[in-house]
Amino acid sequence: MMKKFLLFAAALLGAAGVFAAPESQIVYPEYAVLASGGDIIVRDYEGTPVLKIGKLDFAWSSPVAVPVRVEQIAKDTFKIVYRIDRDDSGKVALEGTLRALPDGHIRLDWRLDAPEPVKTGGIMLELLPLKGTEKSAKVYKSGLWTRHEHGGIPFEVRDGYFRSFRNENTALWLLLGGNANYSNGWSEHPGFTKKEDGKFTASLEFLVCAPELEDYEAVALFHKRPLGLRLSTEKPFNLWESGSPELKVQVSNPYNRPKQGVAFEIIGRDFDGKTVLKESKQLTLKPFETKELTFRLPEAERTIYFVEAKAVVPGEKEIFSRTNLAILPPHEYQHRKESKFALSAYFMIPSEKDVYALMQRMGVRVLRHGDNRVTGQYGILALDHASIGPDDSPAQAAKRIGEMVRRAAERRNPEIEFCNEWNMSAKSVEEKRRRARRYVELLRELKKVRDEHDPELKIIGMGMAGADTAFLKLMAENGAVPLMDGGVAMHPGRGNMTPDYEGDGWTYLGAIRRWRKAMDELGIKTMHLSEVYAATCPNDSWKDSYRHAAENVILTYAIGLAEGAESIQFYQLHDSVWHDLGGVNHKDSEYHYGLLMRDGTVKPSLLAYAAVAEALDGAKFVKYLDFGGKVRGIGFSTPRGPLAFVYDRTDGFFLTERTKEFAGTEPWVDTWKSRRKAVFDAAGDTVTVIDPIGRAKTVRAVNGKVTLELSGAPLMVYGIRF
Repeated sequence: MMKKFLLFAAALLGAAGVFAAPESQIVYPEYAVLASGGDIIVRDYEGTPVLKIGKLDFAWSSPVAVPVRVEQIAKDTFKIVYRIDRDDSGKVALEGTLRALPDGHIRLDWRLDAPEPVKTGGIMLELLPLKGTEKSAKVYKSGLWTRHEHGGIPFEVRDGYFRSFRNENTALWLLLGGNANYSNGWSEHPGFTKKEDGKFTASLEFLVCAPELEDYEAVALFHKRPLGLRLSTEKPFNLWESGSPELKVQVSNPYNRPKQGVAFEIIGRDFDGKTVLKESKQLTLKPFETKELTFRLPEAERTIYFVEAKAVVPGEKEIFSRTNLAILPPHEYQHRKESKFALSAYFMIPSEKDVYALMQRMGVRVLRHGDNRVTGQYGILALDHASIGPDDSPAQAAKRIGEMVRRAAERRNPEIEFCNEWNMSAKSVEEKRRRARRYVELLRELKKVRDEHDPELKIIGMGMAGADTAFLKLMAENGAVPLMDGGVAMHPGRGNMTPDYEGDGWTYLGAIRRWRKAMDELGIKTMHLSEVYAATCPNDSWKDSYRHAAENVILTYAIGLAEGAESIQFYQLHDSVWHDLGGVNHKDSEYHYGLLMRDGTVKPSLLAYAAVAEALDGAKFVKYLDFGGKVRGIGFSTPRGPLAFVYDRTDGFFLTERTKEFAGTEPWVDTWKSRRKAVFDAAGDTVTVIDPIGRAKTVRAVNGKVTLELSGAPLMVYGIRF
């Protein structure tokens, strides 16, 4: 039976003698915090030292704050007195407090005076594991599922980033106060911030609990929530090739008292909104008990399920969690080497093997960056992408150019995209001119090093933010065109409109055509779309809903191929950002650009990527289609016969109304208002119709005609004449 911390024997007082002459002590049956001189030690219930809380090293500046004395100012509170070493100003001052509570919470607070030019951003707190205590290498990034105040899509808010320190008796879970990436074996980043009075403050908080508690249970206990709830499967990405997906739900009581009358509900829906799973039951959880419930979703050839589980303890707020499960059958692409399907960014989560295998199944041929010694095993061609800042010094630039050429040679990258979106942050015409001149100077340096060390490497011009043709022309005026033998890249950002909208501003087709026109005028032949988007930030009227993202991925690739792009690189595979992998931030849309959710599960847009990659395998653009009225399309020839992407624009191109209280719609809700029947000439007795997540159905023709019901969502249709 697990030893839960509230059941621990009170042995600390007897063990205190191991800690020589403690001047201050806060002792509870489950743990103790003892201080001697400036040393602060957390001990477990047996008296074993677990963690030392020590000095603060300013890291980016000279000072070091060394604790020299601890004063007990209350039964549960220490005041920490620091000596400031290596303080050239003589004005740095730090005071701290530690408060330890019977419920296992230990909180540290600091108040700092630090005059200019002392840098406080890199201050690290010494947290030294003792006597076999193990510090977790991985940060647990907790998200709390939350209802939208205006009835929109539920979403995760940041619930805290945690790191654990464990021995066989006890775990200390630390709520990180600063940058989780600033970490080493002996210290963590508390994250000092400047206040209105000019002083800096920071805080950290621990929870002492049983070492057996899993991350989600410890966080529930930390936040004093009634239960812990976790949804999981045994499949990477919750993705099956066939069969009936199985979902495991764990409902945990992390307390030493029972939870009775717990109302548990689970509901699952498919892409059409059909309820495929619905159960409810009353649970009783013994102290420290975890109930594991298993549920199965229906078999299907290809689909996605959206599941929510909820548990309510009487008198408490609901705890709920969501996840997606999907079925995507195997598929062999026959024309992978000619494919333009690409990814701009990705993370190796859950593993390199799983990620590359998923890319292979999706139909990814090209990566913006990667190592061909690895990606080649999966039939994927890795380019390279490397950047230099517009204000980097000549020495920095020269060093970086040498590194990138060597790296491209090592990784066998055939092309390198050089720099990224310099135009985006240039706020004046003069600054754009300066940056264009500097960029071409660097292009010349890159070409010189390339010619010497890797002459086969082609150079792709900077990925431009939007169709900034003025910046492109400034580059050309300074001599860029002959230096970009791999063409030029562009990022056609798109707002709340469909990809086929050709207007000005942040539009997809409109941007591509403006860009292509400028390229033709300048004699540039090759166009890479090195970032294309279908971002899904919940309840953001400028971004796609989960459902519209799937529809828009279909059109993004059909249009990109029709417009002659050399690569169409979706940004990106995973939600979150490179400096916060798996992170949570509902206020920052940059965290929501992926084809995978934060928990690594499939969005409808990933199924759409695979569906359109399958449809366009070996395809050649024929023409844009106009079937009369508002029925539009894009026609391709394929080895499987003529393929038409067809849709109806009766409802227009704009997907949302931009209001302050905008509420997004659930992915199973089809928001197109109009349904129009359209009659097409059939090439045979039947046509095959494929929806945005790749589900195919056969429609029989009558007297050489076939009738299809259309909306603004594109359908991929084999077997109609155009």
